[in-house]
Amino acid sequence: EIVRAGFLDSLACLPLLPPGMLRVVDVGSGAGFPALPLKLVRPELSVMLVEASRKKVTFLLHLVRSLGLTGIRVVRARAEAIARDPREGGAYDLGLARAVAAPPAAGGLVRPLLRPGGLFLVQLGADPLPPGDWDRLLAQGFEAVREFPLPPALGRPGCRVVALRRIPTPKL
Repeated sequence: EIVRAGFLDSLACLPLLPPGMLRVVDVGSGAGFPALPLKLVRPELSVMLVEASRKKVTFLLHLVRSLGLTGIRVVRARAEAIARDPREGGAYDLGLARAVAAPPAAGGLVRPLLRPGGLFLVQLGADPLPPGDWDRLLAQGFEAVREFPLPPALGRPGCRVVALRRIPTPKL
């Protein structure tokens, strides 16, 4: 179950990642999914793991050291605080938030960290997202780019990853 629900679900995001060096932020990193499996496969990624829980941060730091990973920062903070830092707000190419909140709330946490044109990957289950949730994501300044069904071998038909692009905020 850990391999399937953790690693394989995380790696299902790979087809939606643009090529090359990307700055990635994983909000509510927990045990490091999906960012750490993606980093293992794409070592050129520059990753910041954002986690508010001291226990989880300690685990993530241990994991990063044990695996000898470079290009990863583990930050104990709330996403809202990180986004207020002028060096971090609007600085990321890719935002991840798995199981931290419902998609609209997760989008609200990730969006301020993304550069215009940056992607937010949402991992969804088999049930369709309610139209109101889509409306809230789009109202936050996202546009749907691509939906990618997870491979049937993962044993969860209907699960999918959706890439949402942050559109620039119009200047008034």
